[in-house]
Amino acid sequence: MGNVLPYKAVNLANWLVVEGWMQEPSLFDGIVNKDLLDGTQVQLKSTKFNKYLTSENGGGADVVANRGSASGWETFKLWRISDSSFNLRVFNKKFVGLENHGGGNKIISVSDSPSQPETFEIIRNNNDPFKIRIKASNGRFLQVRSETLVTADYEGTNWDESDPSVFRMNIVPDTTLQGEYQLTNGYGPDRAPQVMRDHWNTYITEDDFRFMSANGLNAVRIPVGWWIAKDPNPPKPFVGGSLAALDNAFIWAQNHGMNVIIDLHAAEGSQNGNDHSGARDGYTEWGDSYIPNTVQVIDFLAERYGTRPNLGAIELMSGPRGVNLESLKKYYKEAYDAVRKHNSSAYVIMSNPLDADSKVLLSFVQDFDRVVIDVHYYNLFSSDFNRMNVQQNIDVIRNGRASDLSVVSSSNALSFVGEWTGAWSIQGASKEDLKRYVQAQLDVYSRATFGWAYLAYKCRINEWSLRWMIQNGYICLSCPQNLPYKAVNLGNWLVVEGWMQEPSLFDGIVNNDLLDGTQVQLKSTKFNKYLTSENGGGADVVANRGSASGWETFKLWRISDSSFNLRVFNKKFVGLENHGGGNKIISVSDSPSQPETFEIIRDNNDPFKIRIKASNGLFLQVRSETSVTADYHGTNWDESDPSVFRMTIVPGTTLQGEYQLTNGYGPDRAPQVMKDHWRTYITEDDFRFMSENGLNAVRIPVGWWIAKDPNPPKPFVGGSLEALDNAFIWAQNHGMKVIIDLHAAEGSQNGNDHSGTRDGYTEWGDSYIPNTVQVIDFLAERYGNRPNLGGIELMNEPQGVNLESLKKYYKEAYDAVRKHNPSAYVIMSNPLDADSKVLLSFVKGFDRVVIDVHYYNLYSSKFNNMTAQQNIDYIRNERASDLSGVSSSNALSFVGEWTGAWSIKGASKEDLKRYAQAQLDVYSRATFGWAYWSYKCRYMEWSLKSMIENGYIKL
Repeated sequence: MGNVLPYKAVNLANWLVVEGWMQEPSLFDGIVNKDLLDGTQVQLKSTKFNKYLTSENGGGADVVANRGSASGWETFKLWRISDSSFNLRVFNKKFVGLENHGGGNKIISVSDSPSQPETFEIIRNNNDPFKIRIKASNGRFLQVRSETLVTADYEGTNWDESDPSVFRMNIVPDTTLQGEYQLTNGYGPDRAPQVMRDHWNTYITEDDFRFMSANGLNAVRIPVGWWIAKDPNPPKPFVGGSLAALDNAFIWAQNHGMNVIIDLHAAEGSQNGNDHSGARDGYTEWGDSYIPNTVQVIDFLAERYGTRPNLGAIELMSGPRGVNLESLKKYYKEAYDAVRKHNSSAYVIMSNPLDADSKVLLSFVQDFDRVVIDVHYYNLFSSDFNRMNVQQNIDVIRNGRASDLSVVSSSNALSFVGEWTGAWSIQGASKEDLKRYVQAQLDVYSRATFGWAYLAYKCRINEWSLRWMIQNGYICLSCPQNLPYKAVNLGNWLVVEGWMQEPSLFDGIVNNDLLDGTQVQLKSTKFNKYLTSENGGGADVVANRGSASGWETFKLWRISDSSFNLRVFNKKFVGLENHGGGNKIISVSDSPSQPETFEIIRDNNDPFKIRIKASNGLFLQVRSETSVTADYHGTNWDESDPSVFRMTIVPGTTLQGEYQLTNGYGPDRAPQVMKDHWRTYITEDDFRFMSENGLNAVRIPVGWWIAKDPNPPKPFVGGSLEALDNAFIWAQNHGMKVIIDLHAAEGSQNGNDHSGTRDGYTEWGDSYIPNTVQVIDFLAERYGNRPNLGGIELMNEPQGVNLESLKKYYKEAYDAVRKHNPSAYVIMSNPLDADSKVLLSFVKGFDRVVIDVHYYNLYSSKFNNMTAQQNIDYIRNERASDLSGVSSSNALSFVGEWTGAWSIKGASKEDLKRYAQAQLDVYSRATFGWAYWSYKCRYMEWSLKSMIENGYIKL
């Protein structure tokens, strides 16, 4: 895989070395007495004498009770033996115990290592856990006999404040350690293995590596503890299993093109006293005596991972502090040699001491090859930062940090900012301020010649979590994403297109051939004549036509499974005369109500033989060719019956859009149908597939009703907004952009079922502009600041709309986007029924605007007789020329829809591959990019997923 420097990395903190503060809910929650862990510092005051226990001289003498206040000598560090038993370590590292090796009763602090006489049970009061009694190993309670004498010879059980064996325990604030030692020893050998196994298996998974890689990271720094070299049976309390997790990390990193930096974060003896160094009680004990064992750990890691192709480096120790510099150099030299035994060229990282100048190792590293100096930069952990404002914090980065890093980078070694974070001392900072702060760090730390690593990947505190910072738009490592986009349309997801899916979503609808917009023709079986609306509407309905065309065709508006309104040629509705007061059938109403509602009753044996019941409860009958009334009572299905009709559904007129689906199922069933569809049709796995196969964006059609979620106007149902939210998250997780496409405008901008139309009429125009602008405003406000917003398309495929109205809308909608985002791409779809250059002069008044053209070798008779080669030539010549004209404008060009489908039947795989490749070659010249229609479809050529899986397209 190789080392592509500088690295953009992240620390996988709190995974193989626990840091309890980072996780919520806490791993420590299940521990009994979880506030009394190893290293917890306690102070013990006699309630009777009101004096603190103290270890005279800080240790090495008697324990007495003569201090009115508590500090170092009055503070005891716990070593936990069980849930309630402890050793007590004093200031100079001696242990409290019984005199004469347990043979006496006096309490002293002289032992260098604890055993049974130095073990005490802390018994807490049930009503007040900080009121305690302390039982010694002789079975007796400690009591304060006087201010100068503390003994273990009390047998009473009284909790009264005057009892000499009762103490008030104070846990010193901010002294609780929550490292791996505390966790494993807290749970003990019976429970700790399962706790750790569950943690390792779930805290970091391959999905996290996928997210990291997709979002611009190329390495991980993985903290490990010295005990990993003793896996699977490390010294207690540590448990085995972290080695298998590290093995997995190398595999996952390899799978996603990432390198692994192994960081010895916890050296035996503790190199800095922090809980994440494996310290038991916060003391730094690492030194010369620990060097051989620590070198053995590095030797183990280098032998196991030294030849892995994606080993980024081995860091010999993280953040040493309070250690002897010469001892540290001695160790670094021996550990470097241990790495070189197994790998002559691996990078070896030496961490600069936290309590020393960052230049302290510069002369030392001159003797080594391929060595890295690691410095950690935090605008924290010093009172200097507490008083700084936002700009001062940023100035520290751009001036002080930059200068410091420049010096480190000038050495023989490479420089590495191994830890940094977005966290700072500023409370309630604005998003913009925090973005400026982290960007300043990215700008400066990117100068480190080896790279940088953010702390951490995950954390309960947002600014410490790179994942959260990326997901919420504070950091974008892959921005700006280079145009042109290679995208795919998520057709039939948030705007239904029934033809694309099998089995059909419409299968469960009663009378699913009689949906909104279905066009029917009705012939009287008695007179053998078609019903017609005279003059196309506005007059009587008669039955005098021997053949059917426009005036004899009725568009259904579905009211229930069997009840409908009938809309005629000029958009009037069929109904009873006199607002329902008469029986004659007419077509004069502009909007339907009860008198315009009819029930279609189908013959059980022939569903296209029907009778029609009017709102007065009587059936329509043809009295004569010029008279159709609703006054028939009979129930005869005979062909000679005047109330019987032959219904013909006009071929090719059935609409299967979201209106038809939701109204077909009705308010009781539609919500669940849609919820199931949104949840299953597109999932994060699909985004994973797209990203892994070379796509960097999705174009997502949405309907105007999304702006009314969760309670859109009926028949639409709420839920698509949540699905779009998910899409942004999934796209972010996999390094992709989202283009929001207003595919269905209120009123319908093209009459197609995917425009949300009820009956196929294009009704969008000036009166709909304010509402449509509101939809764009809603989308821009909600998603305008998402880091992975690719663009907002103001309308899809307008057709049959007034061009000036369209331009007026485009201008107002563009302004709505700019209210929320000054730089987002705004996409304007070229009218389908106009020349592709019709918007070129119009768009000159806008910035960061895109013209969308759709190219299909379909929908025109000229393609019907073309050969495969002629189709390909058409792409390479006519399409290329047309696109060149669009691309020359002020706007970027976007082929927002194209497909592998064509009119050729039975084409060879090679021909289809050539046809698809020709389109890829030409449409890749679009300056904004292209989007295939669609990601999924029951017809292979329409499905980019299928075309990729079957080897027709490779991106």
